[in-house]
Amino acid sequence: MSATNGQASDAPVLEVSDLTVSYGTAQPVKGISFSLRRGEKIGIVGESGSGKSLTALSIMRLTDGADLGGSIRLGDTELTGLSQRQMAKLRGGRVAMVYQDPMSSLNPVMTIGAQLIEAIRLHSPMSKRQAHERGVELLEEVGVPFPEQRMGQYPHQFSGGMRQRVMIAMAMSGNPEVLIADEPTTALDVTTQARIIDLLDRLADEHGTAVILITHDLGVAAGFCERIHVMRHGQIVETAPATELYANPQHDYSRSLLGAVVDLTIDVNRPIPTSAEVLAAEGGVARQLAAPVEISGRGETLVRVRGLKKTFQLGGGEQVTAINDVSFDIRRGETFGLVGESGSGKSTVSRAVLALQDVDAGTVEIQGRDVHRLRGRELRAARKDMQMVFQDPFSALNRRQTVAQIVSAPLEAHGLYSANERHEKVAETLELVGLGQGFNDRLPGTMSGGQCQRVAIARSLVLDPEFMVLDESVSALDVSIQAQVLNLLRDLQARLGLTYLFISHDLAVIRYMANTVAVMRRGAIVEQASRDELFAHPQHEYTRSLMAAIPIADPTVERERRREAARLAAALQAGTAA
Repeated sequence: MSATNGQASDAPVLEVSDLTVSYGTAQPVKGISFSLRRGEKIGIVGESGSGKSLTALSIMRLTDGADLGGSIRLGDTELTGLSQRQMAKLRGGRVAMVYQDPMSSLNPVMTIGAQLIEAIRLHSPMSKRQAHERGVELLEEVGVPFPEQRMGQYPHQFSGGMRQRVMIAMAMSGNPEVLIADEPTTALDVTTQARIIDLLDRLADEHGTAVILITHDLGVAAGFCERIHVMRHGQIVETAPATELYANPQHDYSRSLLGAVVDLTIDVNRPIPTSAEVLAAEGGVARQLAAPVEISGRGETLVRVRGLKKTFQLGGGEQVTAINDVSFDIRRGETFGLVGESGSGKSTVSRAVLALQDVDAGTVEIQGRDVHRLRGRELRAARKDMQMVFQDPFSALNRRQTVAQIVSAPLEAHGLYSANERHEKVAETLELVGLGQGFNDRLPGTMSGGQCQRVAIARSLVLDPEFMVLDESVSALDVSIQAQVLNLLRDLQARLGLTYLFISHDLAVIRYMANTVAVMRRGAIVEQASRDELFAHPQHEYTRSLMAAIPIADPTVERERRREAARLAAALQAGTAA
């Protein structure tokens, strides 16, 4: 059976048997087993902390300080018995890995070409000239435009999606038998995410490379994986062909993960079911979900944005227009959704709205005051009523401060309340976001992503703002934690009358959260309408292409969606070129 035509041979290229990973008495991976054939594409899915990334690192023998048990066989080679020197010869050669954050994996002071040449020559006896030529070929193969020129550029000059393509090119430079992709599309916009999955699909088919896709996104896994292993608490709780798993999941946890997927079919008037709600502590007993949530959004105009324009100067006299004549209104008590791909200008708008970024032209009025005209004490007072929640909760929090110190900091900065009153206000706010006083002395490094994002939300809420900007605030979270945070934000809005500017690259999330939606492309709003109108009758081809790029947690439907998305993307690109 040929591997190059997308079919897998019967002989396992990788076989993991009864793998355990232990750190002293803790055992985060508890005896898992699976195999992988040449050209096969499997998925390992689960929430943060389930052990899926640790499994990948174990295969690469990159679990420093851990004791490995069981067996990891790459062909005829038993990896658990190899020295680190022997493993170094295999890494990047017979087995390679693509990590979640390409920026932290690339050297910021070396050109892309230098890093690619280094990876190529590590496993192939080539001259620098030959390796350079091979590097250009690899960049072209993974879809990096102008590969010869891009070889001389640095990582910061690449977009997130292009950096991920570079990482895949480096991983493929040694012609690996097995490629492990650990959350390769997390925090990428839906169209870039689709391109990365299409690229992995093509490389597996054309090179016969076996691929392990590690992800929390069941929509992404649906259209790519032939077989899926569901992990929870360090164990594989269910294994099945993709079509069977999605059609008829056997384990309660698998059903809970599928139920937490946010796509264009979700009921926007009900809370998203999460694994914490669907499963009782350990018994798998279904719990009653909360009552339906009504979104408000019929009030007077709170935020009025008119004619915003911002241009950034680049090196060599070049300039780029980040936002161009952007205008919109946000009514009191509503969620205004701003959606678009990376680089569309969404985050520049968010900073401009809060006067964290100056503008070349335009106005931002909040409660009738142009915030860009405020200075000193007036601007400081205005900031109390407008707060922001950022994308990455880990980098947004001071890792050396306790939760109580983090949430109390804004009160101290504004000179509000006595020490005892601040203590009470912090406790009240933490309770509001679902964190009890037991979290007061916790450090961010001891908490999950969802807990850290709740702390970030509490820090913004503690000043009792009327208006909050949420900039990609759930894009780095796994599906169940994302659902928890979205439910929390909806609940807080209903209880406190908050007004949101909600920014995301994910139209499905925007549909669940927003009353009014504006679609941005290349610094401009190309379409704006009520949620129901926009999703029922999208007018702009770019909006339709974003909708078509949203993964669907159904293998059959997802494969058809990917074909349609590719057609729309090609049509949009042709129209742009014309």
